[in-house]
Amino acid sequence: MTVGMVFLLWSMNVFIKAVGLVNSSCSGAAAVCGNVTIPYPFRIEPGCYIDDSFAIDCKNTTLGSPKPFLRRLNLEVLDISLEGTLRVNYPMSWWCPKSGTKNETKSAANVNLASSPFFFSKSRNIFIAMGCGNMALFRSGTDGTIGGCMSVCENTIQTNNSSCNGIDCCKTTIPLDLNVFTAGVTGKFGNFKSAKDCNYGSLVDQKWFEENLTNHFEVKKMSQVPVVLNWEINETLSSLVMETNSSHSTCRPANGSSLLGNMSTTFTCTCDSGFEGNPYLLDGCQDQ
Repeated sequence: MTVGMVFLLWSMNVFIKAVGLVNSSCSGAAAVCGNVTIPYPFRIEPGCYIDDSFAIDCKNTTLGSPKPFLRRLNLEVLDISLEGTLRVNYPMSWWCPKSGTKNETKSAANVNLASSPFFFSKSRNIFIAMGCGNMALFRSGTDGTIGGCMSVCENTIQTNNSSCNGIDCCKTTIPLDLNVFTAGVTGKFGNFKSAKDCNYGSLVDQKWFEENLTNHFEVKKMSQVPVVLNWEINETLSSLVMETNSSHSTCRPANGSSLLGNMSTTFTCTCDSGFEGNPYLLDGCQDQ
């Protein structure tokens, strides 16, 4: 068993250090789109990313600099970490009362990460619901409701209150290995049916929400919020393996999502102690 594991780790090392140079026209330097650095295994140039799932489209915008988008998921990328995470802009769901008896409902497009190298980070995201009289639920595929929270309102609430304590705002954790969900934001409930403000629900980057926002209720003005995805490398890409020398990096089976579709084995890589750089490139880890 030990010998087999050592061989597996060695073969992963050989693969990962090689794939960065499969296309000789690709530079080892990270690409840039707008203000975002795009390191390998993500890339913009055709044939320079490890797999189509990691392809980035750099799109021109009418306002400011160009912005990077995950090609297959059409999600705007805010930043990428070689520690196995990337932040994206993710659409919120909302419900707004209208005059009379009709309501206006808006649900965010369902982004399905199944059979992709991505899944929603449990440790980095939370689910939030905003608006008084709001019971927001999130559901995953055929599993039905898997979480949610309820926020109420009081006549004494101050609109500039920045806390998320159940009054006009609530939050809860998300399940492990979540790769698809739908936020269900319903109409007002209980004694709050006459409330005129809109209700909102979404996953959100917890650190951004709790530490970076001056006022949590600024979220109500946003159509999209930052969400953190984990990413891992699929072992089925081993057809790209070629002989190479050590580049001072180590690859290990990922803690892993059990819901990564047909991706039966995944792994991540890090630079060895005393080295830094990109562990997914040939000789990408250099002595500090």
